[in-house]
Amino acid sequence: MRYWQLQALAALICQFGGILFMGIAARLGHASWAFVLVWAPLSMALTLWVLLGLSLGFGLRWRDPTLTVPQIAYSSVSAVACYAAVGPMRGPSLAMACLALVFSIFALSARQVRWLTTFVVSLYALAMVILSHWQPSRYPVGEELANFIIVLTVLPAFALLAGRQSNLRVQLNRQKSELQRALARLDEQAGQDELTGLMNRRRAVEKLQERCAQARRGPGFCVALADLDHFKSVNDRCGHAVGDLVLRRFASELVPLLREGDVLARWGGEEFLLLLGVADPVQASQALERLRQHVESLAVPLPDGQTLRFTVSFGLTEYRPPEEGSEAVARADTALYRAKAQGRNRVVTADPGGPAAGVSLSH
Repeated sequence: MRYWQLQALAALICQFGGILFMGIAARLGHASWAFVLVWAPLSMALTLWVLLGLSLGFGLRWRDPTLTVPQIAYSSVSAVACYAAVGPMRGPSLAMACLALVFSIFALSARQVRWLTTFVVSLYALAMVILSHWQPSRYPVGEELANFIIVLTVLPAFALLAGRQSNLRVQLNRQKSELQRALARLDEQAGQDELTGLMNRRRAVEKLQERCAQARRGPGFCVALADLDHFKSVNDRCGHAVGDLVLRRFASELVPLLREGDVLARWGGEEFLLLLGVADPVQASQALERLRQHVESLAVPLPDGQTLRFTVSFGLTEYRPPEEGSEAVARADTALYRAKAQGRNRVVTADPGGPAAGVSLSH
């Protein structure tokens, strides 16, 4: 059973206790059976309605599924009516008001608890004044004053504790939210390449496995490996700082050109993995050709005022269900080697019937 349903059920059980108390009072002649028979279903009406709504799933859409504020206010009015009806047994009925405020701990703010406490105290004060003037023999002023002192001391003290508990709950929820955000940031960072801001290899493998599982049930996709041509010579001639600049520029230029459903990740060093949202290798090859031409047109400014141009080679293949992702990556890697052997700066598609030997997807 859900937590909110348990809370509403607990409130209902407490109200049954109040009904038993009123039944005993009526049996002893201190309350009218007519009043009890009317008061009993009315005292439970709102809680029953809330419990029914929660059981049917309607109440879960409310901000406060158990309607805590209305229920406490309603129960307090019911408790005051009980107090006014039982005469000599009215002392124990004061506990019903305290019991109603217990549920404020679970859902209300400290401010709401204070307002409800003020409402309940004022309600009892008004009832006691009216009763002592209306039936002074049944409700003597001295006894009413003594009862009011109890109400005036116990309820605010309880409200103070409930408010403190509410503040602790709010603080705990805030810390929980901050922890969840921190964990989300750590998870994002764990799956992100620090240099380029792209997915790293670990996250790319997860994405590749997801795409494979989806393609076994629906539309396919293509896999490509991209490798920056002569990148080692860039590092050797210009230094690793320039090499890092080239990698960042390559990533920042390609990401805006990707279509919805495409994924670009850093696979390692100067090598990148692309998951293309099209299943047709011809369409995928045309898309990669546009990326290749764009990279070829780039000019990276260097710190000494000169510019650096670079090119990229692509190896492409389609995913063939029900194979593993490593098999598609292996074919793309083979096609990439062919692109390098044929002079670089080109897109080469794996042979349709080419081998599909698996390779490790981890570092």
